[in-house]
Amino acid sequence: MTGFEYRLVSGAGVPLVLAVLGILGKKLARGKGNPSWRRSDFYLGVEFTLAGVAAALINLLEILLKPGKNLAPGDGTLLMLNFGTLFFGMLLFMFVLSFHQDYEDEKHMDIARKKELKMLGGVCNAIGFAVLLMGVASTAS
Repeated sequence: MTGFEYRLVSGAGVPLVLAVLGILGKKLARGKGNPSWRRSDFYLGVEFTLAGVAAALINLLEILLKPGKNLAPGDGTLLMLNFGTLFFGMLLFMFVLSFHQDYEDEKHMDIARKKELKMLGGVCNAIGFAVLLMGVASTAS
């Protein structure tokens, strides 16, 4: 397996599979009384953002704490990339959460519903996916 394939599988593949399971889990957790799908089931910005932050944190721990590993010349750059992903990922996580507070409401209709879909289904999912990609890009090979 090449370094790129490893990054793709571990950094993006696993979180995407878990996101699909999260969608199903949200639906199943509502129980029999409310079996229908909701648009909020597909707002994954929070989950993707946390997955990207988790990837950066794992990368940092792998670089700094792996037994018997000495810092290589390129590890300083990886450390900075991961610290940046961790820092900006947490800021963006708070930003995505604030968008959810402002826009998420299953009772929205017409213009408010379109704005909710645009902000949470579009902007927040894109932010979350971008943080996830930052976590993947800063993975040590």
